[in-house]
Amino acid sequence: MQLNSDYYDTDFKLTYKGNEILIRNDGPEGESLFVNGELQDQNFSPHNGHLIGHIFNEENIKEVIEVIMGGRETRDCMIYADGSLIHTHVPPAELIEKPKKENEKKRTRSGLIFPFIVIILMAVMMLFMLPYLDGDQPSEEPADTVFQEENDPVEGKTDGQDTGTDVGEEIEVNYAWKYGKSSWTYTLTIPKSAYDQYKTVDRGKIKNYSYYVTDPTDDDTLAELAGKFKEAAEKEGFSDLDMVRNIIFFVQNLNYVDDKVGTGYDEYPKFPLETLADEGGDCEDSAILLASLLRELGYGTVLIQFPDHMAVGVKGKESMPGSYYEVDGIRYYYVETTSVGWSIGEVPEQMKNQAAKILILN
Repeated sequence: MQLNSDYYDTDFKLTYKGNEILIRNDGPEGESLFVNGELQDQNFSPHNGHLIGHIFNEENIKEVIEVIMGGRETRDCMIYADGSLIHTHVPPAELIEKPKKENEKKRTRSGLIFPFIVIILMAVMMLFMLPYLDGDQPSEEPADTVFQEENDPVEGKTDGQDTGTDVGEEIEVNYAWKYGKSSWTYTLTIPKSAYDQYKTVDRGKIKNYSYYVTDPTDDDTLAELAGKFKEAAEKEGFSDLDMVRNIIFFVQNLNYVDDKVGTGYDEYPKFPLETLADEGGDCEDSAILLASLLRELGYGTVLIQFPDHMAVGVKGKESMPGSYYEVDGIRYYYVETTSVGWSIGEVPEQMKNQAAKILILN
């Protein structure tokens, strides 16, 4: 494959662990990442600045390659292998300018915070003083009523014995994963009552895996988590594609646990809330979770079901590289969810010749 420089820029090459990494910047036409002459990732608009691919090192272990573009020339970038920086060249002027702008923003924000706090405190004091302005003391009865309502859930306890789970009990889960040049963390709080309720659902009565995605019971939890990814994308200046990739990396970083080990059953599909609470599951569990999160944000998704495996299909344009399944003229690009490093459109070798059933998520 011959790759030539053009008027806009020159190619940048780097050899790492026996692999030739080539980055090409075509300006308004986008950017491309090649490893050993094979196209790994491609952007189709200027200033996207983020490419993902993979290599196999000397021990034939797969490593994720991430490229963060950083300047006018292609070499002005940062390259990571499994989160470790292997190349950096950012123009000094840019390194100085960015903190300067951030400091200006901080000064602006700090100048506004103090007056805002004063206004809030004055409003709280006014609300507190209103009942006393007419000279009357507030009645004690409303306080007794509120206290009684708060204690209603534990009514029925005797001799210090707990009759069940408190209504307000929650499951707190801490997640950590890497995407781009950052390490990400998030703490999610899940109502234990909702988690316990899912454990009572008879899986034998559910005939289609799409039901686990479309069931509305855990929509609030999924909307909260999806909203955090959207907020993070806006804060970091991510494109839609970057946001989707961040969600994919989040799901890929969850633990892979076989049904027999995790639940005691040979086949036990989980609802998304269960997978989040358990911090993992098997292939259909992670696929159901990813499809649910992307669907919550309005992206077209399907489940790709094999005889002994499951993946996700994400709706994409014809210009996207990679493998896809076409349904009613729409391309759904393959996404593997069971381990880190698989890009959109990249299919594991053992799945390439297997027949697949596409589950529409209506």
